[in-house]
Amino acid sequence: MCGLAGLLSKNGQLGADIEPILRTMGHQIAHRGPDDEQVFIDGLFGAIFRRLSIVDVAGGRQPLFNEDGSLMLMVNGEIYNHHELRSCLKSSHQFRTQSDCEVLLHLYEEKGESFLKDVNGMFALALWDKKRQQLILARDRLGIKPLYYTESNQRLLFGSEIKALFAYPDCPREFDWEQALGYQSQQMGQDLSSFFKDINYLLAGNLLIADAKRTRIKQYWTLPLLSDDAYASDTRSKQDIIDGYGELLVDAVKLRLMADVEVGLFLSGGIDSVSVAAFASQYQSLHTFSVLSQSTFQNGDAKAGYLAAQQLNIPNHQILYSWHDNPFTPEHWKDLLWLCETPLCNAEQLYKYHLHRYAKQLRPNLKVVLLGQGSDEFNGGYSVDYVKNYRPDLDEKERNWSAFVDIFSDFEKDALIAKANTQLSQYGGVLTKDFLASCSQQTHYPHPWFYYVNLHVRNLQMYNLWHEDRTAAGNHIENRVPFLDHRLVEYVANIPPKHYEALFWDKEILRQAMKPHLSDELSQRPKCPFFYGEDVRYTRRMMYKLLVANDSELIREAFFENNDAIFDKNALEELINAIPEEPEFSLIESLLPLANMGLLANMAKETIHQSQSHVESIDLLPEITIEDWEKQEDDLALKLAIRREQTALLDRVIVFAPGVKLLKIDHVSDDNAYSYLSIDDRVEYELSEIEMKDWLAVLRQIDGQRSINNILSELNIPAAKVHKHLEEALDYGIIHFVAF
Repeated sequence: MCGLAGLLSKNGQLGADIEPILRTMGHQIAHRGPDDEQVFIDGLFGAIFRRLSIVDVAGGRQPLFNEDGSLMLMVNGEIYNHHELRSCLKSSHQFRTQSDCEVLLHLYEEKGESFLKDVNGMFALALWDKKRQQLILARDRLGIKPLYYTESNQRLLFGSEIKALFAYPDCPREFDWEQALGYQSQQMGQDLSSFFKDINYLLAGNLLIADAKRTRIKQYWTLPLLSDDAYASDTRSKQDIIDGYGELLVDAVKLRLMADVEVGLFLSGGIDSVSVAAFASQYQSLHTFSVLSQSTFQNGDAKAGYLAAQQLNIPNHQILYSWHDNPFTPEHWKDLLWLCETPLCNAEQLYKYHLHRYAKQLRPNLKVVLLGQGSDEFNGGYSVDYVKNYRPDLDEKERNWSAFVDIFSDFEKDALIAKANTQLSQYGGVLTKDFLASCSQQTHYPHPWFYYVNLHVRNLQMYNLWHEDRTAAGNHIENRVPFLDHRLVEYVANIPPKHYEALFWDKEILRQAMKPHLSDELSQRPKCPFFYGEDVRYTRRMMYKLLVANDSELIREAFFENNDAIFDKNALEELINAIPEEPEFSLIESLLPLANMGLLANMAKETIHQSQSHVESIDLLPEITIEDWEKQEDDLALKLAIRREQTALLDRVIVFAPGVKLLKIDHVSDDNAYSYLSIDDRVEYELSEIEMKDWLAVLRQIDGQRSINNILSELNIPAAKVHKHLEEALDYGIIHFVAF
């Protein structure tokens, strides 16, 4: 993890004032590289580099130069196969460091613009060719490392983060409301954007080549698509493919252990991170870190992370995120938002930033963290969820691969119609994809699976990889993603369609590859999207509490101080007031991105926004030591749920509030029965017999004569099983304690 920024002048030599400007640009991304700062200026070109030293700590300072100094190189990232690449070069090259990145200079000398063809790595780079007076910017094939640029006023600015560009005096800094709102409402298939007008996001697998006369973009990699004949000639069996995938994954993980510093791992409990842990732990010891919140406790992620670490015999640190008692403040959220630079910032970034922060504090020499990111996108990890979410009308037997294919066939056609002209789009439903693609000059894939994969190639760059980079960089850490080794991605893309259903439904290719290495409990565990699940409402309540803290400070700043011409005040207030009226707090999912947009728009207007000053001042989140999950489970449940003095008074008599009635079960749906709570003869709440069995048993015993403890004792139900429901019932005035 490093940071770079700079500019190319197109109307003459840079002046003497450029160095302080470059240093200001570098200061904005100092968190990316706290170990060293170097400035390079040569005629039309100037740049600054901030280094996080990971490989060749003592000797790998950048920028790097070739033998005669005619080439200058700055690289944010890692070149994993640099030893192999060195061995393929001509013997005349002289290497001055043990840096993995130096090999790129000599590849460029030999291959010119094709110098990245055989590189296996994650990177964003700037290469200055002094003889040609030419700048080359490039990103890795899948966009793991970021790079932004803007071109106006006869100069081209570039940087690892948008804030570095903003440090240049006349850089555009206007928030792109139309693009941001459009992306939020229709994220699927949207073009990549920086969310700021005239700030461009260099696409993955692309070169930008610029000199004083012109700037051009050249794509050097795209996901391969074989011909029908090539697929037909592939005689591999399903097991052959699985075995080959497993072997390649082992090598991808091993390569990403390349470091002269400590490596750690984020362990969610899902098969992706567990698989990386299983292979990485074979080569070196490493500490793992997991999020312990009400959400991850209930959906099983935290427990699965603990069990995986136990089975693999590696240390696991469970970091407690209390939704009701935490140090998060409005200023802290603004700092995190500015670090991430995206309106898509949400609780996931909050969780991951503080997971990195704790890991760094506990292990000061830790500079690399492995992730399971990228598996879902290329192994079919979202297939089951898409069918559940987009075809809820289907019964269990109908929720299968065929339904998934139909959904993505429709998605692709909708995208082609949307790109077509207005007159054509009204007939889109009866036109073929081939015709629509030809009219709109878009790609039509031979199988909907490829639309799924290419869709997520874009989405990775706009969300997952974007925020993973920032939350790590803000803590002087580099994230590495073995599943995004391009060899692994190409391997999956080259699997014949006849094997799609057997290998890509519910990520079966990975589950089968890991069977020899993991218990069935871990390899077959159903996918669970991080903190989402039954108790996601607690995470949402945490975010709502943050927005309304300090007399709704964030809401006022986002909507009513500078952006009142954009938002309808009355409609906003209705949305804000409606959020706590719903137990699931689901409307926060609509409000938070809008608030982020308003805050980012305001912060971008500042000449220099100082970031992270408040984040660094808040308390470190605590770790919960777990010796035996089963024995500690009830205590953990209580620790996560308890938030008010009232709920400790379980010996007090409990009664329904006036007008509240528990109604009898009156229907069964999808093999689940429901009961209802009415208030003043109006049904307000639906309670699932499966999800709330214990709580419903308690409710049926409330008679105004006994305490909760009395009822729990009679029913033989631990308090931990119902505590969160008790708190909610108190919050919403469903029950209350009888006054003394």
